[in-house]
Amino acid sequence: MPRPARIPALFAAFLAGALVATTTTVIAAANDGPQKPTTTWLTVKVADAMGTRDTITWVPTGSFASSAEVRVPRYPMTAIEGKDTKDLALDAVRGEQVSGQIAIASGKSLSDVHAKVGDLTGPGGAKLDGDSTQVRFVKYVPVQRSKSEVDWSATIDQVSSAKEVSGDRNPDVVGDPLEERDSVDVPAYAAQPLWFTFHIPKGAKPGTYKGSVAVDVDGDTQATYPLTITVADTTVPAPADYKFFLDVWAQPETIAQAHKVKLWSQDHWNLIGAYDRDLASRGQKVINTTIVDNPWHHQWSLGTRESQTATPYSSMVGWKWNGSKFAFDFSRWDQYVETARKAGLGPDIGAFSMLAFQDQEHLTYTDTRTGKTVYENVDLGGDRWRQAWGAYLPAFEAHLKKKGWLQDTWLSFDERPISTMTVVKDFIHEVAPAFDNRISVAGSISTEGVASNLSVDWGGIDAMTKEKVAERRAAGKITTFYVYGSPAHPNTLSYSPAVEARMLPWISAERNLDGFLRWSYNSWTSDPFNQPVHIFTQGDEYLVYPGKNGPMSSIRWEQLKEGIEDYELIAQLRKKDGGDSAALTEALTEATRNLDGRTKDVTDIETARAAVVKGLTS
Repeated sequence: MPRPARIPALFAAFLAGALVATTTTVIAAANDGPQKPTTTWLTVKVADAMGTRDTITWVPTGSFASSAEVRVPRYPMTAIEGKDTKDLALDAVRGEQVSGQIAIASGKSLSDVHAKVGDLTGPGGAKLDGDSTQVRFVKYVPVQRSKSEVDWSATIDQVSSAKEVSGDRNPDVVGDPLEERDSVDVPAYAAQPLWFTFHIPKGAKPGTYKGSVAVDVDGDTQATYPLTITVADTTVPAPADYKFFLDVWAQPETIAQAHKVKLWSQDHWNLIGAYDRDLASRGQKVINTTIVDNPWHHQWSLGTRESQTATPYSSMVGWKWNGSKFAFDFSRWDQYVETARKAGLGPDIGAFSMLAFQDQEHLTYTDTRTGKTVYENVDLGGDRWRQAWGAYLPAFEAHLKKKGWLQDTWLSFDERPISTMTVVKDFIHEVAPAFDNRISVAGSISTEGVASNLSVDWGGIDAMTKEKVAERRAAGKITTFYVYGSPAHPNTLSYSPAVEARMLPWISAERNLDGFLRWSYNSWTSDPFNQPVHIFTQGDEYLVYPGKNGPMSSIRWEQLKEGIEDYELIAQLRKKDGGDSAALTEALTEATRNLDGRTKDVTDIETARAAVVKGLTS
């Protein structure tokens, strides 16, 4: 990040008393993180942006309605917008969540910063309970600039700007996790956003509700804002009833590691349930499982063969070989599916995977004659591969029929070329034709003829025309899209502009797609708060963080949720109008007209959404 050539004269004088005879001042990089020296020029730059040494609060973007669609830099470098905003206003519908931010900063350290939301009173004395509002604190994590193993990944400079990432590269930081705690201490000359999420009951009376929000510091009220929430006469369905097909890939192994519990212990299963409930609150449609050990084993360019995740995936199915035939233990796989379904996930089940991810095909099994685990390389379509999968697929089919899950289960594949997929498709038809129409692929549009459930990569999204999507839908097929370490925009990386996660479901709606896929939900490093990158671009490998007794949400995870709610309203309007009206077409175009959140007008989403709600209520 470029450093200023000179310190502004006004603030050099203004801060002279505080900075004389020093070359550094101490600013914490992250909430409760270790304090570290930060250069004086950064302190002065933040003071310049604040315009004062006094404590200030502000509404990012100047409007509470769009304030959650931006990240607040820990160290603001330009004049702070929103200091003059006096009133908070949100538009909502029944059954949804809506979010906003208020930020605080000071020339002195602040302690016990928290907010109180009072009850809101609406039509006929109806109430919105202030205590039901979630107030969380944006936590700052270091930005890791290490070069990715894969040169196609977007770089930080392609993705973010000083609006998202700030600091002195020792390190820079970005606000992403949303920490649940009673209060937070804020170091001098550092911004701290408070994140408000309002949950509108399904039974809320339509109309205008009025209340207030107070921001307190060390027992005293620093600022009070009048709050208005206008609830429209329409409803977002419960997540289990969402039309949006969300497919986010979770990893159970990292949950055990992050929470320091034994893998597959009861404590681990309890935690898996907590993460499953979080996924279910977003309308997650797929319970993604592993049927082989380490399906994302990778042959790297440096000659190493290892998992693409910091902690490898393990198989939920036990493979055994007695010297003449294979046998399979589905007990752990069953428990994983049952735990997820109890939490509200599904009904679909993804089974990864008959094919290795960018590596030679291989089998992992226990040789029951020796008790040893065997890792065996095999050739795609070769005798040993056919023997193994020729045994597995009929056994899997019989097991699924017994459980009543056959019609819900997909054989899932990740970015395998059509030449490889054709071999697999033909083999499936030969030995287990019940799976002919139960093949799910995340990858190239070239696999469109193979996959009944296809998530097309961003590079092929333009070739997936609305007409082709409609054709597939009429045939009972599912069509979504995904992003990964690319493109730079739109994306859900740790430092992607926040509005881009909100925009992704709008892109799906504008292209008439069924939803969105993302790896990965939680493939963390051993310490994502301090060492956030394993191999890929920061945040490519996870959307949430490990919390106290379950997931800690993030700005992008919340924004994606609210974008999915927008998609549900769009689906209702399409049903009401029998298609896309001129007003809806205009709204979809406006919401998606600039995919680069760094320069996007974030009010585009709010304006487009207002048009959708108007269409539903008029």
